[in-house]
Amino acid sequence: MIQSPLHTIRLRLGILCLTLTLSILSFGCTKNENTASTKTEIKNQKPTLSLSTSEANEIKKLLNTNDVLKVSFEQHKEKADKAIKNGIEVPIPKDPGGGYTHEKHKRNYGEMYSAGISYIITEDTKYSKFVTDMLLAYAKMYPSLPLHPKSKKNHPAGKLFWQGLNESVWLVNSIQAYNLVSDVISEENKKIIEDQVFKKVAEFISVDSKKTFNKIHNHGTWAVAGVGMTGYVLKDQDMVDRALYGSNKDKETGFLKQIDMLFSPEGYYSEGPYYQRYAMMPFMLFAQAIQINQPDLKIFEYRDQLLGKAVTTVLQLTDENGAFFPFNDALKEKNYLTSELIFASNIAYAYYKDSSLLPITLAHEKVSISGAGLEVAKALKDYKPKSYEKKPLLITDGKDGKDGGLALLRMSNGKKDKKLTTVFKFASQGMGHGHFDRLSIFLYDGKQEILQDYGAARFLNVESKQGGRYLPENKTWAKQTIAHNTVTVDESSQFGANVKASSKVNPKLLFSNLKDNNLQIVSAKEENAYPGVHMQRTLALVKNEATERPPFVIDVYAITAKEAHQYDLNFMYQGQVMETNFEYLKENTLDPLGIKNGYQHLWKLAEGKSDQNFATLTWLNQNSFYSISSLIDKESNMVFASLGANDPNFNLRNEASYMLREKNKKDHVFVNVIEPHGNFDPKLESVQNPHSDVKNIELIYSDNNYTIVEVKFKNNESYTLTVVNQEHDPHKQHELTIGNKTYQWTGNYNLKTN
Repeated sequence: MIQSPLHTIRLRLGILCLTLTLSILSFGCTKNENTASTKTEIKNQKPTLSLSTSEANEIKKLLNTNDVLKVSFEQHKEKADKAIKNGIEVPIPKDPGGGYTHEKHKRNYGEMYSAGISYIITEDTKYSKFVTDMLLAYAKMYPSLPLHPKSKKNHPAGKLFWQGLNESVWLVNSIQAYNLVSDVISEENKKIIEDQVFKKVAEFISVDSKKTFNKIHNHGTWAVAGVGMTGYVLKDQDMVDRALYGSNKDKETGFLKQIDMLFSPEGYYSEGPYYQRYAMMPFMLFAQAIQINQPDLKIFEYRDQLLGKAVTTVLQLTDENGAFFPFNDALKEKNYLTSELIFASNIAYAYYKDSSLLPITLAHEKVSISGAGLEVAKALKDYKPKSYEKKPLLITDGKDGKDGGLALLRMSNGKKDKKLTTVFKFASQGMGHGHFDRLSIFLYDGKQEILQDYGAARFLNVESKQGGRYLPENKTWAKQTIAHNTVTVDESSQFGANVKASSKVNPKLLFSNLKDNNLQIVSAKEENAYPGVHMQRTLALVKNEATERPPFVIDVYAITAKEAHQYDLNFMYQGQVMETNFEYLKENTLDPLGIKNGYQHLWKLAEGKSDQNFATLTWLNQNSFYSISSLIDKESNMVFASLGANDPNFNLRNEASYMLREKNKKDHVFVNVIEPHGNFDPKLESVQNPHSDVKNIELIYSDNNYTIVEVKFKNNESYTLTVVNQEHDPHKQHELTIGNKTYQWTGNYNLKTN
């Protein structure tokens, strides 16, 4: 028969007597002066995952003097009190993501965790009783559960949830709750809970779902973290070792292999920042448990302090709103204020003492109630607030840093410490969550998204939208090349939208320099996305301190091919069209731009041509103007389109596309100048500098070795950019004579201003 939990009276009168420590029961203690041996014995008796008794005592003492600790703890206590008032419900699983039973089991693990925190701080047994009774209810149900009725074919299923990932998340949270209250649960109920809940869930995740458990993927990370943390609490070293080294304990899979394979040397996670944000919680929580219970592994030193770098890198991969750059399968609403980054940044600060993280932890306005959170709360006590510094960065991809990467070009735009940010993506595929978007860019001006990446087509946990799962349009639009600010060849996506093919090869960085105050430049090459087509894109973010001109982008996209193709360079811009310098014909009847590969989702709105040698589009976003000026010829087409065609369930956002189309070309060089300019104040009814300032764009020279372009502005400023198209020694001297003019420079590039 299941008994009610036996709650001990925890008398903190000092230090346990050494002789009584060896035969301790459930009651009382006497004083003893042998502090060191007692603490060691207690640690050995009860493994700690994140919060020790001594740390809990210190937190309790600081609640009245440390505001961030007080707020953080009270949120847990309020959540636990509400849960206790509402009572325990452990429903039979039946609903998909967003449905009642799905959300209820999610709330259950969160409420158990909050109750566990509330118990260890207050010692009020109503909280430990709630956790115990909840787990006993799961003990009655879980062993007989079949796979979830809403599981999807070819998608790893759970029992409590439609997908196995959520089962692992449940375990990560629930084992922490149990760990916080287990010392006041009767031995009989402990056995029931451990045998019928935690061992069963761990077996399902690590044995029944062995393929996912050994997968190098964020699902695998949550799985090994849950099983490994459970192993520590249950004192099951076999469970821990399988989590660390894989099912076969051969180190070919498991937690350490995931750190090896999923991160670049700078700490970039191959699935992108959105999923890095999600994965950092199990990475850091399990690492913390490893450090506490097996410190000899020195997990936070592993791969040159890789986990610390991973936290820093994911925070740098955010815009000025704190939202993660939305490439690959990403939801734009997610930012660094999420619970995953609270845990991760707290743990990173506790172990690395990186003070640059404190602005982020301050912005969270709360800490995790843990040993790590305690360290952060104390550091914030007398901290003088300052902004988190977003830096220009080159971030490599791949375990060895040789699979392409990302470039974050950031430069002050002269508006109250705001920055113009250009993101250049030349990274690997990113596994199943990756998009076919090599050599794509997006642009931010301060907090405003100017050239956008769509992110994912998904309404997370909204049951009416495919049960909260990824929508069909995620595959038919969001992943396709045309959905991104890059070149699409022959209206087909890179690698034919085949993940296996794209995962075999990667783009290549040619050169970069992000350290100059007035010029940040990066160049990368993609030679495999389309058979016989070689692409190189060079981005230069330029500022001339001698003028008041805001920073602007020179974008050179060079293509060579063996056969003629159609090249579409798309720009998904945000804002309202103001003007063009070319004529266009609007469509009277809307038709899709194409029939597949994402084109079927674009309504063709208008198409234009020009006799000039450059085309300019100007649009208004919020209170600023932006222009793209592009090198063209008489055969070039400028196409306007809008997203939303072939979308019967209104799953897609209605967003704007401006496309430069070149037909029947083998070799071609797109040259674009992207410039912010002017402002519009509707309150004062004033407008300043609403027109582009570009006077001319010229392609002076281009072959397999060099490309030279010149940009002139209306005030006769000129900028001549010379780019080396092959790998060269950055110290090599170059000389090129064109007509009567000789160009000389050292290194992979040169920018000359008049």
